[in-house]
Amino acid sequence: MRLKSALISLLFSQCFVSATLVNRDTPVTVHLKNGAAFQGVRVAVNNTEQFLGIPFAQPPVGNLRFKAPVAISTPTKGIQDASQFKTACPQPPTKSGLKFDSDIGAPVAEDCLFINIFRPAGTSAKDSLPVLVWLYSGGYTTGAGSNPASNPSRIIQRSVSIGKPIIFVSLNYRVNTFGFLASRFVAPEDLNAGLLDQQLALQFVQQNIASFGGEPAKVTCWGQSAGAGSCEAHVLFPALQNLFRSVITDSSTGPFKSAPSAFQYDEPGKPFASLVEAVGCPLSSESVACLQQIPFETLLNVSNTMINNRLNQQLWEPTVGPSNSLIPERPSERIASGSFRHDVAYMAGTNLNEGTVFSQSLINASHPGMTEDQALNSFLSQLLLDNTTFTPDVLGTFDTLFPANDPTAGGPFHTGDSLFDRAASWYTDAMFLAPRRLFFDKAVPLSSKPFFGYFFTEFIPGNNRTLGVFHDSELILLYGPVPTPVENEFANTLLDFWISFVADQNPGGNWPEFSTSQKQILQLMRDNITIITDDFDVEKTNFINSAKVLNEMEK
Repeated sequence: MRLKSALISLLFSQCFVSATLVNRDTPVTVHLKNGAAFQGVRVAVNNTEQFLGIPFAQPPVGNLRFKAPVAISTPTKGIQDASQFKTACPQPPTKSGLKFDSDIGAPVAEDCLFINIFRPAGTSAKDSLPVLVWLYSGGYTTGAGSNPASNPSRIIQRSVSIGKPIIFVSLNYRVNTFGFLASRFVAPEDLNAGLLDQQLALQFVQQNIASFGGEPAKVTCWGQSAGAGSCEAHVLFPALQNLFRSVITDSSTGPFKSAPSAFQYDEPGKPFASLVEAVGCPLSSESVACLQQIPFETLLNVSNTMINNRLNQQLWEPTVGPSNSLIPERPSERIASGSFRHDVAYMAGTNLNEGTVFSQSLINASHPGMTEDQALNSFLSQLLLDNTTFTPDVLGTFDTLFPANDPTAGGPFHTGDSLFDRAASWYTDAMFLAPRRLFFDKAVPLSSKPFFGYFFTEFIPGNNRTLGVFHDSELILLYGPVPTPVENEFANTLLDFWISFVADQNPGGNWPEFSTSQKQILQLMRDNITIITDDFDVEKTNFINSAKVLNEMEK
């Protein structure tokens, strides 16, 4: 195996030497088995070949708006241009500054179901490389495969340099109103259209990635936040065929922050009822047909306004539907039943201060007429579609577990702003750490493949200390550019872990396989990568993962 690895490394090193002799971008064409052909571009500066904006579904417009994606049955004749990103799916402009997905890199339009494929220069159809499919974050509200911050050039170059070359795939899936419209009037087979988009794109990969030099039996689904939740969702609620062999979930919410039933969105003041009222459609069996006729710009503006008026823009999210829908029960119930895929290698973890970016509305916030406990409880209730589900005893226990002026709240980046620190600490445990533990504890004993857990605690110099080791702060070290030279070695070590898992279903190094008896995970910190026990905040996460709390949070 060492000899084979060395030969592969030499082969791809030669490819890179050859590619560096090309001083300009040049076209490169791939022919698919169905007769379609796409002309991408070899990018000389980073020695990659890119095939961008390949359609994997019919445009979801007109009577296909809000419907499950429909595969392309007849390929377009001739060679299609694949040298530029196409449009991103409809969404509000994202806020810049703190979030990884602050720029989607493309204009928005309803015709947005495109896939992008990146490979090392010189790859041919016979190479059968492992494939990494990226599902973007954005709370099921924003994001795009064209996001400049998720350009995979560094990942591909590193994979070649360590002798484990991979192919990278990104894709668009519908988000917010256009991808997660929920109502009892939405046909069960059309609920969670954004997740169905992902499944169809993964099917496209299975059917076509070999033509690009990828191995369909060696696909890894990787996502962060909503993208991580999406990968987890496809393990819990799989399609008819196995679409991947491995999963990497950075900061999954397990897989959703909550999963209300579709009919709840029809209640007065809830998103579906408010949407149809705003555009003049009836709240009836005619609702969807009416919404399909609303001009795109009108619908987009109404949708964006509604999204921006919600805490953390969380207007829509995946929903539970009838038995013939993609998600027929709450994820926690599916996890408890054990009725999910047991043949997937899994790597997952959370960051030290996940909740800070989601609690910023409370920084230096006053709460006249309320105690701090009441203000915290009000914030927590706004995170749920049905904010009457939290009972006083559960909220009271949260108040006790996350007390005022706790010097440990939020980890070592405690700010002294008690309400903010409490909310951020609760959000970290309730929305990220507890869900990861819930899935690991149930899935590991059932799995035929290894599980690996991590805890990312690296504060990157120059970041905002109020936010600490915030949600998605690890991604800049993986995708680059690495923001400061002091992080270079650590960033490369991290990326090697991720690449090795894609190639070998094992991150390598001294990373221990997770077991329910020892519960060992890897702390990821510069100059302190070490094995730790997965038992911090365990009293809090045990309560959060109790059946009563899961039910009240509709998880």
